[in-house]
Amino acid sequence: MRVRHIVYHRRDSVSSPEPYVSQHVYDLAGRAVLSRDPRLFLLSPPAANQLNKHSLSGSILLSENSDAGWRLGLIGAQGQGLEGWDQKLSHSRVDYDNQGRPTATFELARGEPEHCTARFTYADATADARHNRCGQLLRHDDTAGTVHFTQFALNGTALQHSRTFIADPQWAVDWPEPEFERDALLEKQPAITRLLCNAAGEPISQTDALGNQQIFIQTQAAELREVRLKLAGSPLEKTLLSETQYNAFGQIERQRAGNGVVSCATFRPEDGRLEHLNACLPDQPALQDLTYHYDPVGNITCVADAAEAIHFHRNQRIEPNNHYRYDSLYRLIAASGRQIRNVPGGPQLPPFQSVPDPAQLENYSRIYHYDQAGNLKVMQHHADSASRTERTAIAGVNNRSLREKNNGELPDEQEIAAGFDLNGNRLQLQAGQDLLWDRRNQLRQVDQVVREDEPNDCEFYVYDGSGQRQRKIRQSYTGTLTRTHETRYLPGVEIRTSENEILHVITIKAGRGTVQVLHWQAGQPSHIPHDQQRYNFTDHLGSSTLELDEAALLISRESHYPYGGTCWWAGRNKVEANYKTHRYSGQERDATGLYYYGLRYYMPWNQRWLSADPAGVADGLNLFAMVHGNPLRFVDRQGLVGADTVQAVTATAAREFTSAFIASAAQYAVAAVWSPFSPVTTVTGAILGGATGAMSGYATANWAQNRVTVGDPQSWTPLLAKASGVALGAALGAAPSLIGHFNPRGNTAAATQIGSFFGNVLRELSFQKLSNAGSNNTMPGGPDLNTGLIGSAVVGLTGGAAGFAGATLFGSSNVGLGLQSTLIAPMATMAGAAGSSVVRAARGAANVQAKPGDPAFNPVKGAIGLTSRHFLASLGQLANQAVEQIPGYSSLSPETRAGVTRAVGNAIGEMRLTYLNALNPGWYAEFGETTWDVENQAIGLGVEGGGVPISSSTAVDTTISEVFYTTSEILPGQHRYSQSDLPFQMTPM
Repeated sequence: MRVRHIVYHRRDSVSSPEPYVSQHVYDLAGRAVLSRDPRLFLLSPPAANQLNKHSLSGSILLSENSDAGWRLGLIGAQGQGLEGWDQKLSHSRVDYDNQGRPTATFELARGEPEHCTARFTYADATADARHNRCGQLLRHDDTAGTVHFTQFALNGTALQHSRTFIADPQWAVDWPEPEFERDALLEKQPAITRLLCNAAGEPISQTDALGNQQIFIQTQAAELREVRLKLAGSPLEKTLLSETQYNAFGQIERQRAGNGVVSCATFRPEDGRLEHLNACLPDQPALQDLTYHYDPVGNITCVADAAEAIHFHRNQRIEPNNHYRYDSLYRLIAASGRQIRNVPGGPQLPPFQSVPDPAQLENYSRIYHYDQAGNLKVMQHHADSASRTERTAIAGVNNRSLREKNNGELPDEQEIAAGFDLNGNRLQLQAGQDLLWDRRNQLRQVDQVVREDEPNDCEFYVYDGSGQRQRKIRQSYTGTLTRTHETRYLPGVEIRTSENEILHVITIKAGRGTVQVLHWQAGQPSHIPHDQQRYNFTDHLGSSTLELDEAALLISRESHYPYGGTCWWAGRNKVEANYKTHRYSGQERDATGLYYYGLRYYMPWNQRWLSADPAGVADGLNLFAMVHGNPLRFVDRQGLVGADTVQAVTATAAREFTSAFIASAAQYAVAAVWSPFSPVTTVTGAILGGATGAMSGYATANWAQNRVTVGDPQSWTPLLAKASGVALGAALGAAPSLIGHFNPRGNTAAATQIGSFFGNVLRELSFQKLSNAGSNNTMPGGPDLNTGLIGSAVVGLTGGAAGFAGATLFGSSNVGLGLQSTLIAPMATMAGAAGSSVVRAARGAANVQAKPGDPAFNPVKGAIGLTSRHFLASLGQLANQAVEQIPGYSSLSPETRAGVTRAVGNAIGEMRLTYLNALNPGWYAEFGETTWDVENQAIGLGVEGGGVPISSSTAVDTTISEVFYTTSEILPGQHRYSQSDLPFQMTPM
C-alpha cells in the first residue's frame, strides 16, 4: 500500500502555499519498505530516502539509506545480531555462548585483517554470591580498555567497577583470548568507581576514581532534593544544591545553589511551558532573568533578559532580547538579537571581552532558507560591522552537503560525493583538515594542521564499547617538540593532563544546572583558587549562559545564535573562562569547534551534523538536519533524536504511573472485601467479566464483519456475527471466575476480577483527566500489529522484571502482597509505558504537544476504555491460569512465579492499543456516524480524535490502492486536516 502525506509550506502570510509530498510504501504486513521525502519525490524517476527488506519475523535485514548507505544484518533465532556489513564493506560478527550471551565481537575493514574488538567474561554459578555476581558480566574488554565489575545490587546494578585504559591509545584493538595476554596490553593502575543505592535501586552516593564522593538526598517522592560533595582527603561535606522544589509535572520550580544563588522557574500550569527563569542572591539584583514568549503551538517567539540593560551605541538601540519567526512547518526562518562586533564565521569563538563592554555589542539578524527536505541552503547574516551570506550545496539524491568554496562557487555533485565516505561520514572539517573514521563510523581523528615533512597538529579520540568517548588527546607540534594534552573521562570526574598541568574536574549534576570543581595536582594558575567551585546556570536548552564562583561572582557569560554558535562571551579573566568546556545545549566543545553529543559531532557554524544519524530514520528522513529546523524548541541530547521524543516518553510514564497507582489501590481495596470462598464472589466476578467480554466481543465482531463485506444492513449475517462475538467474549470474560471456583484455596480470581473492574473505572477516569498532562506520541488510529507486538514484548519484559524484584523485596506476607499490588504494579506499568513509547517513536510515531485546558470526559471513550481494559485483564488472568498448569511451574520460586504472572498480564494488557483498532470502529459504528474507511476498504469511524482522517462518507471503488490526505491552514500557523471524497482510482505513483 502506498501512502502520500501532503503538507503545505508557506514562508509567511503573503506567500503562496507550496505542497510538500512525502510517500511511504508498506507491504501486506504493514511494514514500511520505502520512504521518500518531498524533495526526492519530485525527481523523475523518484529516488528513495529509505528502503527496507524484512525477514519473516519482521526484523530488518537490509536497510538502504541515501544518506548513510546500506546496512545488511543477519539475525539469530533469538533475535540477536550475528553478522553485519555496511557499504564500505566493513564486516562485524558476534560470538555467543550457549545461554545466548555475547562472548566476543570481531570487526573487519576492507583490505585489513579481522580484529577482535571486544571480549566478555561472565561469572558462573559458583561465583561469590555475597556480591550478587552469579551469572553477571565480570569483565568487558572494549576499544578503550578493560572494565571489571566486582559487586552488584539485587537488581543487577553494578555497585563497583573499575576501568583500566589501554597503554597505547593508538593501538588498533585486537584482543587475544588469554586473559594474561590482555592484561599485558593495559596500564597498571585501574580507576575504581563505587556506587551506593537505596532499596529502590536509586543511587544515593557515588565515589569516583579519585576518592571524591557525591551524595544525593531525595524527597519522599524519590526526587532529588540536595547534593553534597566530599573531596578526597577532606572530612567536610560541601552542599552544592539544596531546597529543590518541584511542580506536578516534575519540573524544578526552585533550588538553592551552594553559593547562595536561588534559581526560580515559572511554568504554565496548563501545558508545562517554561515562562520565566530567574537567578539571584536574596535581596540582590537578578543575575539571570529570562522571560519566554510562545506562539499558540509552543514555538518560542521571544526571549527577553531583564538582567541586562538596554544600551544605545552607533545609532542603535541594543536590547537584550532575541526574536524568532517560523514558517508554516515550524522551521526557524528569522532570528535577531545582539552580538559582539566583527564576529567571524566558521568554527572559532568570537573575541573574548575581559570586561563586558556594551560599546562592543551590536544588533544582528539572520534569515534562513530551507529546501523541501529540511536542509538549510542559505543563511543570510546582517549586522552593522559585517554582513555575509552562507550558501550550501545539497546533493541531488541524498542530504549530503558542502558549503560554498572560497571563490564563491557551489560544489558540484562530484565534489559533494568526494566529500563523504560511503557511510555518510564527512571527510574534511575545513579545507585541508582531514577527518578519519573508525570501523564503527566514529570520528577517530581530526587533523587541524597538516604538514608535509613534520608532524600534524591533530586531536584523536578513544571510545568504549557503547560508543561513549573515554579519551581525548590533542597533539600540537611547536617546531622542536610535540605537546600533548589529554582528557580522560571517568564517572563523575575528568582528568586533564599536559606537560605543565594535571587537573581533576569533578562534575556534579545539580538540578537544572551543573557544578564543576577544579582540583589541581600540578600547574595551578596563580589567580584561580584551589578547588574552585564553578556554578553553571542554563537556559531552556541547557546551554550554559552564566558561570559563577563560590562567592556568586561572575566567571563568564555567554550567548548563542539559534543553531549553537557563540555570538558573544565575556568574563573577568580569559584564562579562567577558558576552563569552561560545556557550552551550547550543555555539550562539550572541542578545540576543533565541534560539539560532542555522545554519539555524534555537531558543526554549529554549518548548522548540521558531521555524520549521518546512527539511529537511522528514527528522527526523520534527513539524517544530517539538526532538530527539524527548530533549534529553539527542541534539543538533541545524544545526537539521535530530539528532546520532544524524550519528553513524550517521560510524560507518558508519569501519566501511566499516576493513573495505574490510583487504579491499583482501588483494585486491591475492593478485592480484599470480597471473600474468595463465597459463591456471591464467583457469580459477581463472572457477571462483570462476562459483561465486559460480551461488549468487547460485540464491537470486535461488528468491526470484523464490516471488514469482510458491506452487505445489506437488514441481512441476518451481521446479526449472527454480533451474536457470536457476544457469546465468545462473554465466555472468555467470565472464564477466570468460573475456573477459579474449582480452586480449593479459594476463588481469588473472581475477587481479582471484581477489584479489576472497579479499579479500571478509576483508571479510565484518571487517564482521561490526565490526558493533557504533557506530550505523547500515540499513533493515529492506534499502533499497527508489529508495533503492538514489539511494545507488548517490551512491556512484558519490564513487567516481569518488576514483578520479580517486588516479590524479592517485599516477600509473600499480606503486607508484602499489598505493596506488590499497590506499588510494584503501577511501577511496572510506568516502565512498560515508557518502553512502549520508545518503541512507537522508533517506528515513526510523531510527538504531539499537550493541549491546553482541562479535558472533558468522553463517555463513549470511557465505555470503550473500561470494557477493553477489563476484558484484556481477564484474558491476562486466563492466560496465567493456563500457565499455572504447566508441569513443574509450581516448583518454581515465588519470585519467579510473580515475575511470570506480571509479565504475562502486562504483555496482554499492552495489546489493548492495537486491539482498539478493531474496538473503536466497532463501537463508533453504533454510537457515531458510520463511514467508509478508504485505507482499510471497510466501514470505519471516520474523523475521530487527533488522528489523520482517512475516511469518506461516499462509497468508492474498492480497488483503490492509494491513500491521499492533506493538511491545510485556516490561518497562518493554524493547521487542520481535511478529508476528501475519493470515488475514483488515483494515478499510481
